[in-house]
Formats: sequence, structure tokens, C-alpha cells
Amino acid sequence: MSINRRSFIGLSKGVIALAATTATTTALARKQETANPKFIGACPTASKEYSRRPGPTRVMIIGAHPDDADIHCGGMALRLIERGFKVKFVSLTDGRMGHHIHSPEKTAEVRRAETLEGARRMNLDGYDIYGYPDCGLYPTDEARKKVARKIREYQPDFIITHRMCDYHADHRATGQIVTVASYLLGVPHWCPEAPAQRRRPVIFYMTDPFTNPRPLRPDVVVGVDQYLEKLCDGVDAQASQIYEWLPWDAGYEAKVAALGDRSDIKARNAHIIKYMFGRKRADAKRFADVWKGRYPNLPLPKHMEVYEVSEYGRAPTEKDLKLFSGM
Repeated sequence: MSINRRSFIGLSKGVIALAATTATTTALARKQETANPKFIGACPTASKEYSRRPGPTRVMIIGAHPDDADIHCGGMALRLIERGFKVKFVSLTDGRMGHHIHSPEKTAEVRRAETLEGARRMNLDGYDIYGYPDCGLYPTDEARKKVARKIREYQPDFIITHRMCDYHADHRATGQIVTVASYLLGVPHWCPEAPAQRRRPVIFYMTDPFTNPRPLRPDVVVGVDQYLEKLCDGVDAQASQIYEWLPWDAGYEAKVAALGDRSDIKARNAHIIKYMFGRKRADAKRFADVWKGRYPNLPLPKHMEVYEVSEYGRAPTEKDLKLFSGM
């Protein structure tokens, strides 16, 4: 078959039209998937005889550094605590690289004290620092086993951690450590010193703005406007980060030079809301249509926290999602 200019143009138009139709169909399918996600899970669904442990629902928020859980998930933590949940924050690293003046050893010491104060202010069920070197966390077998032992000891119903496409190497390593360990939590001969977890937790990813390999899927969206004042008080405990290192790193340290003490709480809160909670405001705009579709009778929040279900944990039931979100 010979192809002349006219037949080539006709064939090209057909290919372009088919590609456009396929793209439209794919986009609609992705939109439908976001609206009505079908969750799968790497971990077996627990049978009824292996029900959750008695007592309050437990949540473990595992970040890479001693402020990740506070800044990214603090609103959700306060929502859960208000509903009677037990919430534990975890930092896998000691945060020693997070300062431009203090020595690494001094920074690690300061940040440990700050996490304890933050836990007190937010009424957490503990704030653990596992002590891996900041900017030197790797998904080793030893790290995987240590995290798994701690999860088995606490037996959380839900875990929140980083996605594996985050900007910081420690964040990516944390996400990998937690998700790779998730199935192994139920393997008795792996880390036998801590009893295997017959009912594995549902795992969620905290929000991020990254699109490669794909954007975050908004499986759970919650408004946190009503918790901002208390959350500011909790985040304020991370003073070496909020008023020193992060402003210096971003180049606006002069703007917070007058906030070195707690004499002006209103100004400190305004600083935290403006500079530390920008992602919450951005997510409120980014996922406004999702909120309106799910909660048409509720006002759109100005600050929102968004979470994605990880396929590496136990696939959540509708009951799990309602329990976690409170919506």
C-alpha cells in the first residue's frame, strides 16, 4: 500500500483523534478513581478472631525528623486526640543537621528537648526519636527491624508516614522503611523478639506537592481550621526550627528576628500559620472540588490536611476510613 500526502494527513488525523479520545477516557477514569477509590492492600485482611487490641484506637505518625509529624499531621493528630485516640509521634532521625549555628551534637540535644515539650503541649501518647543520623538515614535491614519492633510493641490501628517521592532523602527512606516493613509485621520468625502483629495497620501517606511519579491521591481530606491555635502552640515548641533554622534556610530570617521569645504569642502564631502551614492552605485550594463533592453541606475549610491510603498496608474498609477521618 502506497501512502501519499493526502492519505498520510488523513491517517495522522485519525491517530490524533484516537489519542485524544484515549487521553479523555483515561482522564475520566482517573477522576472516577479519585472520587471512588478501590483500595487494595499488600497485607492480608485480618479475620474476626484477630480483632484490634482493646482500648483506645492507636495512631503512629512516623516522620523522618523531629518536626515532620508536628507540621504536616498536627491538625489530624489533634482531631484524633479530641475523639479519644492515642497518638504517638515518631522521628527516625535525631535532626542533628537542622541548624546553621549549633553543632550537630548540640542541635540533636535541643531538638530532643523540643519534641518532649511539643508532646506535652499536644497531649501526645509519646514522641519517640530513634536516633538515626540526620541526612544519613537509609532503608537498611537493621532500620526496618527496629521500626517493625516498635510498631509491634505499640500495635497501632493506623500509621501515617511519608510518600517515597518526597524531596528529602530521609523522608523517602522513612516511607520505604515503613512500607517495606508493613507485610513483615505479621511474619513470626522475622524479629521474633517482638510478637508478630496478626492485624496489620492501615497505612496512610501525609501530603506533599510532588507529581512524579504521580500526584497524591486525596483519599482522606479533613479541615483543621478549628485546631490552628492549639497546633501553633505545639509547633511553637520546635523553636530551633520554626524561628531559626527554617527561616535561615529559606532566606527570611530577618522577618522573625523579633520572635526569639514567647512575649508576643500572637505574632509567633501568625508566623507559624503563614510560613509553616502554607501546604495546608494550598491543599484547601487544590482539593476544594474533592471536599465539595464529598461534603456539599459543609463549608470549605481554609486549612486542610490530606492523606492517601498506602497499598502496602492493610486495605481499609469503609468503617476504617470513617473511623480515621471522623467524617
